[in-house]
Amino acid sequence: MKTNWKQLQRAFVEDHRTLTRGYARLLNMLDENNFADAAKEAEQLDELAGPHIAFEETFLYPKVGESRGEEYTGKLYEEHSEILGALLQIQDLDPSADLTDRQIADLKERLHHGLDHAAACGSLLSHLKVMTEQEQGEALQKLIEFRENSRPWSQLPGYEKD
Repeated sequence: MKTNWKQLQRAFVEDHRTLTRGYARLLNMLDENNFADAAKEAEQLDELAGPHIAFEETFLYPKVGESRGEEYTGKLYEEHSEILGALLQIQDLDPSADLTDRQIADLKERLHHGLDHAAACGSLLSHLKVMTEQEQGEALQKLIEFRENSRPWSQLPGYEKD
């Protein structure tokens, strides 16, 4: 039975879809200088992404590291930090902020990295697919546990706000 795989795949893909849609909305809001809504959207993405990021960093990336190495997975962790940094910066924007074109372009570039990262991480599903049905069940259970004990991305170990 491949029930665990189907549920795990569906959950993982849905998480990525949620994040990429959020990044796209943020990009549009930045284009419109709509900083009030962008701050709210960034805060919501911080909340929504927490369980998925926790799953990737504590379960998936170590599995990926076994075959691809620490240098590869290190880049994935770095990308997470960069993306979260942009989200936190957007969360702190005042509705009447007067950002320069360069500041907006920098935020947008980092969000585009988020889109690219989400697409690349989607391909890492292959590392979950090759696991046994039992291991896939354990992975699914881990993701469910992270969702049930939801913490914002910015409050995960190593990311806590000062």
